[in-house]
Amino acid sequence: MAGPVLNLKILTKSTAHSLRAISIITFPSAFIMLLIHGIIANRVNPAITILPLFCSAAYSVLLLANEKKCGCQSSGLTGTPVHLILDTLLGTVLFVCLLLAWIFVPNGNGGQIMLGTYGTNFIAANVLIHSYFVAEQLHAMLQPNAMYPMSCPHCQYGPLSATVRSGLKNGYAPLLDVEGEPGTSTEEGQGV
Repeated sequence: MAGPVLNLKILTKSTAHSLRAISIITFPSAFIMLLIHGIIANRVNPAITILPLFCSAAYSVLLLANEKKCGCQSSGLTGTPVHLILDTLLGTVLFVCLLLAWIFVPNGNGGQIMLGTYGTNFIAANVLIHSYFVAEQLHAMLQPNAMYPMSCPHCQYGPLSATVRSGLKNGYAPLLDVEGEPGTSTEEGQGV
């Protein structure tokens, strides 16, 4: 039976793993604070930010689950154009929500302002996490001879796939089978 996607060892694996895990860990607290603030203040903003925060946490869960299922550390927590687009989109939406929250939170009493301000800390953390990944990818793009892996070089996972691809790929069979043994050619496997 597979263990949970998020455990304490994930925080010490690498910077990418830690930041993706922080994005997941901050969601429950942000959800509670922003929802309570929205109910008490009788306002949609900043409680509407729960939706992009959920998308950010779900994206991180998907990437960490893919990495765990793959079994190798190069399965693509970042680095492909798909990751760049999604991190940019999530970071931008969260930043707009953060600015709107900062504009509308001061309209209330002291308790509402404090609760809303604490809730925006989680939004700011997720904005910074996505900004970090975008900056890293843009820095890598500016390097000479930048290459973008379309799949994990070890297991052929794509950037957001959840299943192992097997069989012919672009007309070629993999050289090694699942156990790491030399694979049979397609002619030998068909009895030709």
